[in-house]
Amino acid sequence: MQLAGLLWNGITDDIPSHVTVLDWVEKCGLSITKGCMKKKTAEEAYSIIYDNSITVCGQDLHLELKASSEHPGHSLKHADVSVLRMKAGKGWNTEMIKGQLDLTIKEEGRKPDYVVSDNGLIMCNASDALGLKHHKDISHSFGVFLENVYSRDPEFADFIGKKGYARKFSHTPMACLMPPRRREYARFMNVFDTVHWAKAILENDRLLSSRERYMLSFVRGHASLVEELDDVMQAYEYMEQLCKQEGLSHRTASECRRYINQNLMTKGDRVRRLAYMLITYFNREEALLNGDEVHNITSDIIESMFGCFKARMSPNKNNGYTPLVLLIPLSLKVSTIEDCRNFNVRGLLRKTTITDIKKWRSDNLLPNPSFKRMNVVKKVA
Repeated sequence: MQLAGLLWNGITDDIPSHVTVLDWVEKCGLSITKGCMKKKTAEEAYSIIYDNSITVCGQDLHLELKASSEHPGHSLKHADVSVLRMKAGKGWNTEMIKGQLDLTIKEEGRKPDYVVSDNGLIMCNASDALGLKHHKDISHSFGVFLENVYSRDPEFADFIGKKGYARKFSHTPMACLMPPRRREYARFMNVFDTVHWAKAILENDRLLSSRERYMLSFVRGHASLVEELDDVMQAYEYMEQLCKQEGLSHRTASECRRYINQNLMTKGDRVRRLAYMLITYFNREEALLNGDEVHNITSDIIESMFGCFKARMSPNKNNGYTPLVLLIPLSLKVSTIEDCRNFNVRGLLRKTTITDIKKWRSDNLLPNPSFKRMNVVKKVA
């Protein structure tokens, strides 16, 4: 409410309705998307972070963010990026992604110094087709390596299976000790929630009752696997924190390889296989650097934007993507109280009309699936 008061202060004496506020949000978001906040600098160096969101009622939102080609020296914040393009579609393929990137490049007047995305095949093929330097997101890549090593490992499969059975404790007095739910989407990127839980069970065994100790005995039975994954988790956390906060440079790549050789190459066969994959990854990413360049190699900021937006979407997923997606470029510009104080709401509202929003919606979004449901269901009556 404090942010809303700062943004809309002085625009009207009355308390605006939610429909009016929604119109203002969409107008400001579209004005920002059209580049009304600052003048474009010709031949400006930049990088692109891009991704497609999780499907909502069969629709995917292609989102491209613009960032400086030089790493800012800290993990990317909302203020460090701006929206280049948003486009809803179905069945995205390489040619479609390539087409969107090509439009952006033409509008910007030059190619980005590099692009960052997850390891999706269509993402990689699209950037390769345009001849772009493509950094693969460090978190997604690390998750892929984990999956390659552990997904078919019998010991790991047995541990995960028994952990899943332990979820049945949710309606018993042991519910407080229940293991975390395993998310099917990007499950190997989130496996360390389970590792944290299992490690805590091992270290605090003395606090368990005899029944609890018996019911969770499968954790002790896989203690060596838990310790192994805990070592991997610590390595991942160290390298991700280093590369996200300081960026990828020859120095940070060398530090990561040193850490891998010192802490992972001395472990068992599974961890060594993982270590070779990690070293190959850093060799590939470092090869994209020229001289003393420091690049961003994470798409966390775009995942954050998707998460923030989806938390504000209509709970009715049949709506698909609506002009409310224009909240994304607006939220990037008002992420702090100071941003809100300096935000020129009046100027942006004057630059965009409802007609502009309707045209933008027609050009960039798909029809609302709820309308089809309304038209079909009402015929029943």
